[in-house]
This record gives sequence, structure tokens and C-alpha cells, in this order.
Amino acid sequence: MSRQLDNAISEVNTAMKQLREAVKGIPARREGFKRLHDEFTKDVATLTTALSYARGMLDENATKRRKKTTSE
Repeated sequence: MSRQLDNAISEVNTAMKQLREAVKGIPARREGFKRLHDEFTKDVATLTTALSYARGMLDENATKRRKKTTSE
């Protein structure tokens, strides 16, 4: 499961880099675009941070170790 999460985070990072390149030609003040872009990037950063934090909880080996120690 954590490999899927790693792949998802990697894909989000790639998409955000592509977005950064795509918005270079757009005027910053065009119809509130800059504000929307900034809000979106902050939300994506929050999401990826939360997902990275959850990675340890989704590690299958860690889950097995937790179950083993609680059953002993």
C-alpha cells in the first residue's frame, strides 16, 4: 500500500511541476488567477504532507509488527 502512496505523491509532484511551467505565461492578476493558484498549491502541499505522514501507518510490515507486539 505504501508503494501506491509513494507513486501517487510522485505523480502529484510531477503534475505540480507541469502546472508551474504552464502558468508562467498567464498574467498574474488575470481574473483572480494568482489567488486561486496560490490557494490550490497550499492545499496540495497540505495534502501531500498529510499523505507522507500517513505512509508509516500504511506500511504493511509496520502493521504486522504492531499486531505481533499487541498479541504477545
